[in-house]
Amino acid sequence: MKKSAERERLPRSALVLLAAVFVDALGSGLYMAVSVVFLTRYLDLGSTEVGLGLGVAGAVSFALLVPTGILADRAGPRRMLIAAHVARAALLACYPFASGFVPFLCVVSLLAVADRAASPLVQGLFGAAVEAGQRVRAMGMARSLQNLGLSLGGLAAAGALLWDSDGVYLAVVYGNSLSFVLAAVLVTRLGAGGAGGGRPLPWRRRLAVFRDRRFTVLTCLNSVVSLHVTVLTVGIPLWVLAHDELPRSVIAWTLVLNTVVVVLFQVRATRGIETAEDGGRALRLSGLLLAVGCCALAATGALPTAAAVAVLLGAVAFQAFAEMHQQAGAWAISYDLAPEDRRQVYLAFFSLGNAARNTYGPLVVTFLVVQRGAVGWLLLGALALGSGAWAARAGRPPAAPGAPPAPAVSLTDVQGETHGTHP
Repeated sequence: MKKSAERERLPRSALVLLAAVFVDALGSGLYMAVSVVFLTRYLDLGSTEVGLGLGVAGAVSFALLVPTGILADRAGPRRMLIAAHVARAALLACYPFASGFVPFLCVVSLLAVADRAASPLVQGLFGAAVEAGQRVRAMGMARSLQNLGLSLGGLAAAGALLWDSDGVYLAVVYGNSLSFVLAAVLVTRLGAGGAGGGRPLPWRRRLAVFRDRRFTVLTCLNSVVSLHVTVLTVGIPLWVLAHDELPRSVIAWTLVLNTVVVVLFQVRATRGIETAEDGGRALRLSGLLLAVGCCALAATGALPTAAAVAVLLGAVAFQAFAEMHQQAGAWAISYDLAPEDRRQVYLAFFSLGNAARNTYGPLVVTFLVVQRGAVGWLLLGALALGSGAWAARAGRPPAAPGAPPAPAVSLTDVQGETHGTHP
């Protein structure tokens, strides 16, 4: 049944949503590559002001993520996503006039709230647009297109940086703003379907996610396993910079390799991943792959240059596959355990793990890699391995009260077992 579901064509609404995701990513990739230069050169902000503003914006978006999820359950993710895209477009259009730290802080904080809310809203819309057996696959396609769009936008921005003029930076900012307008237009073409909002719920039910221990545990464990993001963006660059024998250009190679692998194989990594139990096993595999990659990185410091570069790129390949399986597991868990009438607040709560990782991840990885060296990589791998194993256990459905224990499985039973589509 799962194989036949995977071969089904996605409905038109899902294809429209995929197009919106790609347009959003294209504009975001264009802006991300020049954002710091724009803020420091065009707005004439100091590096300390930029760092402080981004930090405050991150905290504000973190605090408002669950409230926006509650509002989305009432108003509907379609309306909320359109509002988020329009707000992002308007705020970016205001950016060139945000001279001074206080105006910059206001704009960047509101922009961060809209940016942070967009991801669970998109996931909620896919949940309404496609059948349960196709949701994880659809999210895999969205992530592949997102990576492709970010890469193409980044390549276009590289040309903009060569010109190094205020006019070009303004064009990039307004180009990103236009991409959000186009994304909003595409989302308006979605049928309301099951994404039009619901009846008001008592506050006790709206906030029940905070009392859902299983969901909270899996949110935290997924956050730890998702440290593969910080390994790629922080850990590996710091490791390369600390070893003079490694060429600095290898940092760019790692990003390219990761992007190519994810674009090509993310959808394949979602096969057989539908339930929370499947998702827990996917997190276990992700933790194992990341642990292998960390062990490989630990060995690069003692190898000749050519061998070290080869092993480092091999470690990034393991990191990329860890990323893909972690994402598939996260989608399955958050979809399967989110009640239909409170889906958005559950998805928003689950996104808190990623937001928290962006805060503690650089501190953990920096402390382990910079302060502990090769041993730090091994400790980080052990942390990912243990968290993945725990997630596999937490992902299993809780036993019914009074249910008899599962029968013991003999060696003959294992040898004669016929495996299904699950990896």
